[in-house]
Amino acid sequence: MSETASREFWEVAATGAKDAWAVGRRTDGADGPTPLIRHWNGSAWTDVPAASTDGKAAQLEKVAAAAPGDAWAAGTLADNTSAPVVLQHWDGVKWTKVGHAAPAEGSLSFVGDLAAFGAKAAWLTSFDWDPNGGTQVSRLERWTGSAWQTVSLPAAPGGGEVQPWDITGTGPDDVWVTASAMTGEVSVPLLYHWNGGGWTVREVPAPGAHPTGWVANHAVATGRNSVYVVGKTNDPQSPTATMAARWTGSRWQSLPALPVGEANAAGADGAGRPWIAGWAPGSPHAVLARWTGTAWATEELPADVTEHSEMSTVLGVAGVPGTRGVLAAGTAGCASDPVQCGVLVSRDLG
Repeated sequence: MSETASREFWEVAATGAKDAWAVGRRTDGADGPTPLIRHWNGSAWTDVPAASTDGKAAQLEKVAAAAPGDAWAAGTLADNTSAPVVLQHWDGVKWTKVGHAAPAEGSLSFVGDLAAFGAKAAWLTSFDWDPNGGTQVSRLERWTGSAWQTVSLPAAPGGGEVQPWDITGTGPDDVWVTASAMTGEVSVPLLYHWNGGGWTVREVPAPGAHPTGWVANHAVATGRNSVYVVGKTNDPQSPTATMAARWTGSRWQSLPALPVGEANAAGADGAGRPWIAGWAPGSPHAVLARWTGTAWATEELPADVTEHSEMSTVLGVAGVPGTRGVLAAGTAGCASDPVQCGVLVSRDLG
């Protein structure tokens, strides 16, 4: 690789202490990014070849794993064309390309989120954006075992255009999807639940009024009747406040504001404790925070990350089933800037 080569990780997933995946992109010179996939076997991380993107520059932004022989990765091409999202599937031996419908001519496709709960229970959110008209078409899809099928969500309780986003759950019959009900520029955060046969929808309580509303951009299920929702005010440039709430199966429980300006990632460790990651005010490095049941307990990244980089970002957090552990994936600005170094860290895997 040349001196300008960089590695970035955007998401991480695990099925156990000896099976985890991290995805992102590798950039070397002017050729644009190529998909980057790494696998953890219990003792070391190793690169695994991605499926072909037909020679086109691409990156992988999401990964989800249901079993050691059943994982998904999703991303986009990097050439700003009207092309379908990049989807790849791991069958235990290799990654293979999976087709997806292309957006309308002139529109660009983007990945929202990806989750996997079994051979016929992978879920995907994405949206097509028309840069000329400024319009957006959002969708939720489910893998049937042979194709991606569009899923229609019930209408929002108070009206508005439903835009699905984050996906979490504990199994094929317990899937949660956050969404925004958009009326003009005002957003109402929603939480949808799939029980295997039908949908229910609830409005997520916001901590206060805001002119453009609120969005619920992360959800973390820690049990069949326990899901945490993390969000922010609906301002993509600089959210003025954060929100966090838990649905207990019968009522909403409000949580304190996040100890970061915005949550870039959220997940639960193997013990079912929610974690979020973001930037603390005034710091160039990402921090992680765990919900103790009464407060957010903030932790810094390991010193070998922060002491050898000018900045860092955590974009993926995932628990490790069968352990109390948690993995985090992201990027750090290396000393040889502008090179970006991929960051993979763990806690409580021993």
